[in-house]
Amino acid sequence: MNTQVPEQVATAQKVCVEALYGFFSTGFATYERLVALNLQATKASILENEALASEALALSTSDPQSFFELQSRQSQAATKKAQAYWQHVNEIAAETRNQLLASNEKLAGEYVRGTQVIIDSLAQNLPAGNEAIIAFWSKGFGAMWDAGNAWHEQTKAAAKEAVDVIDKARKSVAKA
Repeated sequence: MNTQVPEQVATAQKVCVEALYGFFSTGFATYERLVALNLQATKASILENEALASEALALSTSDPQSFFELQSRQSQAATKKAQAYWQHVNEIAAETRNQLLASNEKLAGEYVRGTQVIIDSLAQNLPAGNEAIIAFWSKGFGAMWDAGNAWHEQTKAAAKEAVDVIDKARKSVAKA
C-alpha cells in the first residue's frame, strides 16, 4: 500500500479548506468595506441635511425664491452624490470579483496538479502483472482529466463572460 496517496489526498483537502476560508475572508472584507462606505455616507448625509434644514428654515421665511433655488441645487447635488456612492460600490464589487476570480484560478490549478500527482502515484505503485488494471486506470483517469480540463475551460469562459456583463453594467451606471 502506498502511504503517499493518503497524504496527498489530505494535502488536497487542506488546499480546498484553505480556499474556502479564503473566499469567506474575501467576502467578509468586502462586507466590511461596504459597511464602512454606508456609515460614511450616512454620517455625511446627516450632517449635510442638518445644515440644509437650518438654511432652508431661514430662507423659507425671508425669501421663498431662494428657498426653491436651494432645493433645486440640493437635488442636483444629491444626484451627484448618489452616482459617486454607486461608483464606490461598483469599485468594491469589481475588486472583489477580481480577487475571487484569481483565487478560483489558483485553486483550480492547484487541484489539477494535486490530482495529477495522485493519479501518477497510484499508477506507478500498482502491483506487477496488473496491466489490465493499469490500462483501465490510465484510460479512466485520462478521460476524467480531459473532462476536468474541459469543465475548467468552460468555467473560465463563463466567468469571463459574467465579468464582461458586470463591467458593462458598471460602466453604464458610472456614465448615468
